[in-house]
Amino acid sequence: MKKIYSILITFILSNISSAQIENSGNTHITLETSINYSIINYLPPSTTEIKKIAKQISQFRSKEFIINNIIGPTNGKEIKFETESLASDDSGGLITVAFNCDTTGKNGLLLAFFGDNRNPSGQISQAFAFRAIPLKEAQALLKRIDDVREKNDKYLSDDNNVNNVYIEFEDIKFVIYRDFNSLIRVFWNGFEVVWEDTAFKRSKRRLDKWFK
Repeated sequence: MKKIYSILITFILSNISSAQIENSGNTHITLETSINYSIINYLPPSTTEIKKIAKQISQFRSKEFIINNIIGPTNGKEIKFETESLASDDSGGLITVAFNCDTTGKNGLLLAFFGDNRNPSGQISQAFAFRAIPLKEAQALLKRIDDVREKNDKYLSDDNNVNNVYIEFEDIKFVIYRDFNSLIRVFWNGFEVVWEDTAFKRSKRRLDKWFK
């Protein structure tokens, strides 16, 4: 039985990149290229090894997204680029990855949304998708979130899980609140994930440090 499970997990991991893809027709332009963020990568319904899938997304599928959607064709050149996993939620949620390519002059923060995804028909499936943010905009966004939390700390602390502060960045929505700890609920492209305080702070700190 263990052998069967092992084969199943290997099959799932090897086929993530070829999982079912659905296009909802919403295109967003950033990083000097047209990136189709409506592409959602759906996972098989039998997926149970969340931690292994999260690692696969963070370390491998993120690089696939970067070369296909951010760097683009090599035109016969050898293109060097770097990636760094900043913070990950093994239970499914938000994975952050820093990327840099000196050859193309493109760098920034890649948000990997992972977990339940609601399609336009309301059907919920396990999926993952990527949202890239240029470096300066990413750093400004993380600083803004931090400033908003600090500015509204008393209001948020007055009533746990009742008082909220809502902000937007382009097509991403953030709801900041407290449930004993400071939390950020992030809505994007059918995903709704919770950005834990520790993961947020680690992402912000490591992003700034990596690009010094």
